[in-house]
Amino acid sequence: MSLNKNNLLLFIPCFYSVFGLAQESKTAAKDSLSMQKLDEVVVTGESQVMSLSKKLFAVGVLEQKDIAKVAGNNLADILNYNLNITVTPDPSTGRSTISMFGLDGQYVKVLIDGIPMASDNGMGNNIDITQINLEDVERIEIVEGSMGVLYGDNAVAGVINIVTKRGLENDYKWQLQVSVQEETVGSEYALFDEGRHIQNAKLSHQLSDKTSISIGGSRNDNAGFFNNYQGKNYVNIQDNAVVNDSLRGMEWNPKEQFTAFGNLNTALGKHAIFYKIQYYDESVPVYNHYVNGRLDSNTGMVNPTALDENFDTQRLMNNLNISGPLKGPTIYNLSLSHQTQKRYYKQFVYNIRERGIASVIADDLSQSSEIWYSKGFVSNMVPTSDFFNLQLGYEFNHQTGFDAIATGEYSSDVVENTLENYDFFGVADFNITDRFSVFPGARFTNNSQFGNKLIWSLSSTYNISNTFKIKGVFGSAFRAPNFEELFFYFVDSNHNVQGNPKLDPEDGISLFLNVEEKFRLSDKSMLKTALKSYYFDIDDKIASVIVTDDEDRNLFTFDNVDYSKILGFSLENSLIMDRWQASLGMTYLGQSTAIDASQVSNSDYLWSFNLQSSLGYTIPSINTTLSAQLKYTGRTQIVENNTGGTELGQTDDFTWMDASARVNITKNLSLTLGARNIFDIVRVNASDTPSGAHGSSGVPSRLFGNGRSYYLKLLYNLNFN
Repeated sequence: MSLNKNNLLLFIPCFYSVFGLAQESKTAAKDSLSMQKLDEVVVTGESQVMSLSKKLFAVGVLEQKDIAKVAGNNLADILNYNLNITVTPDPSTGRSTISMFGLDGQYVKVLIDGIPMASDNGMGNNIDITQINLEDVERIEIVEGSMGVLYGDNAVAGVINIVTKRGLENDYKWQLQVSVQEETVGSEYALFDEGRHIQNAKLSHQLSDKTSISIGGSRNDNAGFFNNYQGKNYVNIQDNAVVNDSLRGMEWNPKEQFTAFGNLNTALGKHAIFYKIQYYDESVPVYNHYVNGRLDSNTGMVNPTALDENFDTQRLMNNLNISGPLKGPTIYNLSLSHQTQKRYYKQFVYNIRERGIASVIADDLSQSSEIWYSKGFVSNMVPTSDFFNLQLGYEFNHQTGFDAIATGEYSSDVVENTLENYDFFGVADFNITDRFSVFPGARFTNNSQFGNKLIWSLSSTYNISNTFKIKGVFGSAFRAPNFEELFFYFVDSNHNVQGNPKLDPEDGISLFLNVEEKFRLSDKSMLKTALKSYYFDIDDKIASVIVTDDEDRNLFTFDNVDYSKILGFSLENSLIMDRWQASLGMTYLGQSTAIDASQVSNSDYLWSFNLQSSLGYTIPSINTTLSAQLKYTGRTQIVENNTGGTELGQTDDFTWMDASARVNITKNLSLTLGARNIFDIVRVNASDTPSGAHGSSGVPSRLFGNGRSYYLKLLYNLNFN
């Protein structure tokens, strides 16, 4: 189901009837409290030191209360509402990745407290955002624009920073938080075997004025989406023979996630120290739609079995942040991290009648990585000058591991590889006038695979008035190949899939312009408007290609074969008016892609229109907040890796809407209930996918949702001394 674009556009004049009431004021005002507000804040751990981030980038902030009112358990639950971010799920693997300004997850860096998060194949990029639990999160910062100088390769479209809660409020010594959440998956729900079941617990203790600790855990049991499939124990037997009707298994594979964490926040004099340890485990079973129906030689009866799989991901993260004054107002910030990630692959024969594993075909470690990371910088190095300032820093990354699809037949041949980065960066601050500043920056990176590269940027801010500001960022669009693209290895008698260690980084230019104005409507009302324009021109884009190896076999690998250009314009508005909060944003984005390997090109831009709107109302008399979010996603261009090579296609438009109500029943107990995917989106027509899939009625389509779902969350929060 999808709403017509013309109907959606009816929202625009309604909103601008309010917009027309605005009268410009030159007095600074509070920002909107809506979820899509753009506050001038800075990245975590850097609130005292990264003044450049505040000056250069408009940072969208999702506060903990924004997460709570939509019962967001993981990052995928909350990012779907952002105008310039699209969440794309993969029902077969359970992964959900994001694209930002039309660039996929390889171009967006995800940080935990300022430190890149380990993914399947790298640091901070192409993250499965369903694996990021939000129960211990204070806020989410979304920084838009090319940030390669400050945050390294692959921060082309922007940075998403997850900020951990620190300390207790209101002088309490102890805090206990416990919550349970039950959610349908479409119309499917049962206490154990269907739906989504979430439990969370956290205990915090304020040891002293300067030291606090917390421990906690979260379990998210998603039973998957059947959508007329019949589950893992289904078999169709007629006349003592198996009839393969492809109804076994599920449309969307289930997953069970467990997250455990511990935090220490303390201070030694003027120096702040924060340590975080987190363990994550995820299990994703894959049920084969095809059933084998061999006869049992002893009984003569059919013995149905299926060749199933299970993927288990385990991640351990140790992060340490230290910051403080180096000398006077000159401040340092140091980050250290050790992270490991392992993915285990199990392939086995499942006996459907006996409901157990008959034999194990493979049980191997298919992906492993160990990462040592450090970043340090010194800010405000010339505090006595009003005209000039400087920030200098370094970044180090050492990753060892391998990536393959284990089959049990060749896993001993997998070779461990090492990838290292040594980076040095600096950003200068020239205050030309009181209102106009220029920030040139550069990063020198030395990579063990492709050698030395230079990342550069030139940024500027111009404050026309206290409420009217212009910010621009012009720089290199630099993306380094990830671990999979360099070192992936899957070779046996039937497969020949390998990475390419000779890949060059992608490069090009990026341009981001933000014009922002605030309007005071009354003492309790304020409107904020931001107009954005962005352009990306990326050369040597890395894509999957098919070549011939030395034995004249097809070799599936990666190469620098194509280019991509993206041009877009956004208008974002947020309004606060007494008890009302509203936002409306629109984006018009064009993509042009050429793929030399498949000789497919589209020199013209494929344009798409996106719209986002939210509305909230607070009822103090009953301690209730009502909210609704609507997002229209226009058609998008997709680069798909198929058996015939890389192809271009597009996915049709669709509309997504959620609504919720949060009620504070007592001082310690709150209830959140709501509906996701109100327009009942399941599949969206897509010209780049094969036709004839189950549930698609022969029309090519991509699975985006699991239908209209309902949820209820109870949170108990007890503070005591």
